[in-house]
Amino acid sequence: MISEPALLLTSRFHSENGAIIRLLTEQGLLTGYIQGAHSRYRRPLLFVGNYVQASWRDKVGRSLPSINIELRHSRGLIMEHPLAALFLSWICPFTASVLPEGQPEPYLFQNLKRLLAIIEKTDEPVLWMTELVRFELLLLSELGYGLHLSRCIITGQEACLDWVSPKHHAAVSRQAAQGHEKKLLVLPDFLKAPFSVSCLDLPDQESLQQGLKLSGFFLRFHFEAAYYHRFFWVRQRLIKNFMMACEQASFS
Repeated sequence: MISEPALLLTSRFHSENGAIIRLLTEQGLLTGYIQGAHSRYRRPLLFVGNYVQASWRDKVGRSLPSINIELRHSRGLIMEHPLAALFLSWICPFTASVLPEGQPEPYLFQNLKRLLAIIEKTDEPVLWMTELVRFELLLLSELGYGLHLSRCIITGQEACLDWVSPKHHAAVSRQAAQGHEKKLLVLPDFLKAPFSVSCLDLPDQESLQQGLKLSGFFLRFHFEAAYYHRFFWVRQRLIKNFMMACEQASFS
């Protein structure tokens, strides 16, 4: 029997009494079957983002492993906040859709756990979206699609890195970019090293939009199949609602 702390990424009712769930542990993505998913006791365990203790045996042949979960921390209350609910509806299912099963992901697990804690413990959507951009770029990196942002792809210099080349997936310096800006993506300051941010030092709305555009471009570039369209629709809706909330706050 294997037992690991896990984050619940998706759950889908299957048959009359069960559900197929996807969990992220430090050992990687795990898909399995949970019995009694329709019961009053089990339903609250299956909220997206819940932190659980998962126990299972290695699967036999092609069958899904039977998983038992015990709640360690519920994030059900997050679902009462429309923007936070959209946030979870984007990042958890999308992460489950792109990760290969059984590949250890301790760093990604800890960062997703941290991201969900930020959503739960702070009432600062700008911070949420700032950390979302960073997590999306981390996800790309863990999948082997990381951007090279430490030095200019053309000159090799490490200063004045203001742009990113969609073609080379790498930073471009201000000097090297002259005359080619329309073909490049902006690299906002908050994505330049060192990666640190607090509620007192958040990017402005323009920089955050640039960051979302940057990570969104490369996510769509690598996951362009029709299967992923439904996930990106949720992301688009999340960003739209976030921008609307920012506009409302600026007028209040």
